[in-house]
Amino acid sequence: MVLELLSNKQLLKSDFIRSTRKLVRICQLYGTVPWYLDLFEGGFLLREHQQGGLRLWCMQGLNMIYSIVIASGIFIATILQTSLDDWKMPFMTQMLYISEYIASNVVVLMVLIGCHYQCCYYQQFTEKLLAITARIASCGAAVDFQRIETTFNRLLLGVAMFFGSVLAVDLLYNDLLFWSFVRSSSVFCLSNIINVLGLIQYAYLLYFIFLFYSDVNRLLMSYTVHASRDKHFRARRRLLYETTVVSPSDGGVTLLYDYAHLVDRLRSIHLDLNELLEQVNNCFGVLIVCTTTASFVVLSLQLFCIYQATTVQAWYAQDTFLLVYNVLWIVLHAAKVLMVLYPSHLVQKERERTGPILYHFNPHEKDTALNNAMVGALTTYLVILIQFDTTLKQSQSAANASQKDGSIK
Repeated sequence: MVLELLSNKQLLKSDFIRSTRKLVRICQLYGTVPWYLDLFEGGFLLREHQQGGLRLWCMQGLNMIYSIVIASGIFIATILQTSLDDWKMPFMTQMLYISEYIASNVVVLMVLIGCHYQCCYYQQFTEKLLAITARIASCGAAVDFQRIETTFNRLLLGVAMFFGSVLAVDLLYNDLLFWSFVRSSSVFCLSNIINVLGLIQYAYLLYFIFLFYSDVNRLLMSYTVHASRDKHFRARRRLLYETTVVSPSDGGVTLLYDYAHLVDRLRSIHLDLNELLEQVNNCFGVLIVCTTTASFVVLSLQLFCIYQATTVQAWYAQDTFLLVYNVLWIVLHAAKVLMVLYPSHLVQKERERTGPILYHFNPHEKDTALNNAMVGALTTYLVILIQFDTTLKQSQSAANASQKDGSIK
């Protein structure tokens, strides 16, 4: 039994690692996940932190330098973009662009520094997810890791295709000038890729929690279905309880015990999910606030730029590329807001479904049957103890009587 549980945990762990492999690799490439996070050998465990040594310091130092290079490149490109191109714009448009630059750089620093500062949360969240996965599996459900992997692989593919389109339009808008394209793409594309990868990590955790809540609700619904199917047997069981002593090995009693144990475990899992959700929101809360604020500024800017582009009298090819670019940017920032809202909506919806499912229970009937089963079990054990005590007293009386007879003789 112990070996079976260990093998199941190892299997769940390997499935979990496989479902996150591609996402973690891409995030590490852009510096949004630490390099020293050991995923492929020992799971989300920082083995190097436990062992220590020169290798850990070297890896951390190189990772920090890599993050500094990315942040510095975006900051320098922003200054060059402002001094070389944006000075030609009207004052209002220039101020809106400066606001976007400030928000983008703040978000980039938050993601690049936060993934190192809060690296302990990777291990903490993973341990909790694996623990809840094992407990859900012990209740008869299983997390669909294949579904998670497929969903986020498609999401990553969509993100790659979108930014590929943005880069193509940006290259055409800059008249195929290489350094202008590098400067513009660093300011706009690279910073938003880092922001999106940070939000995808948040969406990944919420999607896991959503599936857990869905499994809990599905198990509770199956409980109500089984209980309703057994309803026509309860009258016969009550008569059986009144005329005979119920054995704990009885099929109906075992079923009631299983239901009670299942509901208790699901209640505990539901509370753990609520605690995990609060921790995830606290971890990503500042990033979410900054992202939504920046998206509001950018959406206002892009809509204003579209208004300006559509009111010009002379129309050139660059105006077309600029219009397409603005539309793509509106789609991007709207998608970033939805990337926060939609997983939260799914989680909230499943959380709120638990209450109505519990309202379908008839607690009086369930408690009566369960109490009768427990009373019957206690009565059985009491009868066994009484019989054992009576047998012991009779044997002692017989032994005393034999001793008296021997002394008389």
